[in-house]
Amino acid sequence: MFTSPLIPAELADHLRRHGFAPYANLEAASHKQIDAGVRVLSLRAGEGFLSTNGGVRVSVLAGEVQLGERAVALTPKNTLQHSVLVDRGEMRLTALCDSVVVLADADFLDTLAAWEELAQHVGQTDQVLAERMSRVKHSLAFRRLPLEQVEAALARMQQRRAVAGEEVVRQGEAGEVFYLLWSGRAEVWRQDLYDDEPQKVAELSVGDTFGDEALVTGGTRNATVRMLEDGELLALERSDFLALMSRPLIDETPPDVAQSMLDAGWRAVDVRYAEEFEDSHIPDALLLPLSDLRRLADERLQPEQPYVLVCRSGKRSAVAALLLTQRGYRVVSMQGGMNAWMGPTASLA
Repeated sequence: MFTSPLIPAELADHLRRHGFAPYANLEAASHKQIDAGVRVLSLRAGEGFLSTNGGVRVSVLAGEVQLGERAVALTPKNTLQHSVLVDRGEMRLTALCDSVVVLADADFLDTLAAWEELAQHVGQTDQVLAERMSRVKHSLAFRRLPLEQVEAALARMQQRRAVAGEEVVRQGEAGEVFYLLWSGRAEVWRQDLYDDEPQKVAELSVGDTFGDEALVTGGTRNATVRMLEDGELLALERSDFLALMSRPLIDETPPDVAQSMLDAGWRAVDVRYAEEFEDSHIPDALLLPLSDLRRLADERLQPEQPYVLVCRSGKRSAVAALLLTQRGYRVVSMQGGMNAWMGPTASLA
């Protein structure tokens, strides 16, 4: 019986070892990031929890909880292979006994799964790009960039040396470049309105990034970054970033158009996890989880058949569209995923 929330490393290990979906489908490296979108809730018997935010996945690690007005309470046994998704409206939990619950942001898990699959795809042919990808996973700029363009952005990053004492960026100057610290250390200095002189506010090490705002907003630098020792930087120009933002690599279609395409002979391919598919899916859709795509695509799909790719939010289907387009399949990704689908659905539950 758990009596207190687990720290992220222990949580990740527990979820993986006990096969909790969807965490067991993620690579070990991705478990290091789960604290960014996952929380552990300890409830005493009779205690409740209310969330008004949709898009939450619920798994029970210990005990038994009642979710809203559901007839069947949630337990470790019935949430092991099927975490419960509360996608809309409020979520009310009541502990029937001392319980420990994992609450995960569903959009975060979608992004993590899509990013991981893309990283594995990149790593098949270019380990350098795969390493770059692992280091920029949490940068603001790369979170804004369409996932299907990440590989191209990483390839455009220019490598350059920086020497100890060099001011790579200065507070107040125009921001036109995003940087990844590949080796060495740097420090961040900022002078606020009421400061007489700049103050050291942070120290950067290998894998840290700076200049994200420059790519997103094009504003001025809000701090100075000075190298503490000789090192190496990877730089992405804002012009390259904007070019990639405006140049789609895949075809996307809104849900209403997707319905017309399905009526005209296209077939839906659902790239979500099996438990998501079982809960609700487009009638006659083919289940092909993103994690199995590269291994099973040629076995499950027909080269002459056009496909509409579907996931929960559109993130995983965009990566699937990129991978299948590169293999020569005719595919489109449905924008917004099942969250935006207003057509008929089927269920295996």
